[in-house]
Amino acid sequence: MGFLPDIVKALREVLNDTHEKVHEAALKAISKIGSVIKCPEIAELLDIIIKALGNSNDYLLHCLDALLETSFVHSIDAPSLSLLIPLVDIGLQTHDNACKQKASQLVGNICSLT
Repeated sequence: MGFLPDIVKALREVLNDTHEKVHEAALKAISKIGSVIKCPEIAELLDIIIKALGNSNDYLLHCLDALLETSFVHSIDAPSLSLLIPLVDIGLQTHDNACKQKASQLVGNICSLT
């Protein structure tokens, strides 16, 4: 599980590939990672998380909102973190202050669970 963040980062780079088969393979791989998530709260949001990883311009803010509205009662496992941390990274690097604020809040929420 130690390589998941690197794998997700690489997959994120090809999620927007114009070649349909490359795009489909990346989606399938991200979905496989999502299939081993043990945190039910993250599993329920997997579709929007994948959309945000693939197209942050259109889906990141909605995904961050959904994550912030979620009441986490289960611990966040490594596969969940491997999908969440890239979202936080994107949110903190964007020029949109609302995304930066929500990404920062998400980090705080994740830290409060550990």
